Amino acid sequence: YDALKDKQQNQVIRLEHGRPIRFGGTRGVVRDRATGDLKVVDVTDDNEADIVVHDAHSPSPTTAFALSRLADPHTLHHTPIGVFRAVDRPVYDRQLADQLDTAIEQNGKGDLAALLAGNDTWTVGSSS
Repeated sequence: YDALKDKQQNQVIRLEHGRPIRFGGTRGVVRDRATGDLKVVDVTDDNEADIVVHDAHSPSPTTAFALSRLADPHTLHHTPIGVFRAVDRPVYDRQLADQLDTAIEQNGKGDLAALLAGNDTWTVGSSS
């Protein structure tokens, strides 16, 4: 991880919500028009308007996933750090509790013993 700690290499991409994704003074991240993938480029006057602006609150995880794939696995160059995605979404256990509360409100509190010994029972016996 020395490449990530070495400030001289400028290989870390610091993600900041609402800001263009630039690093190392002259480098930036753009979306490839042909494939839709993200790629690192040298920023010029011609491509400066194409630099991706980081949106951590995007409802789609597509760009966050693409950013996570930028780092070179061997050298760790172009490694993004920061908040990739921050969205407010319901939590499973809260939704489950709400669903149970609604069922009890509509149908009343259940009775497990009555359910197990309900009207639809049968007896298994041996044949003679």
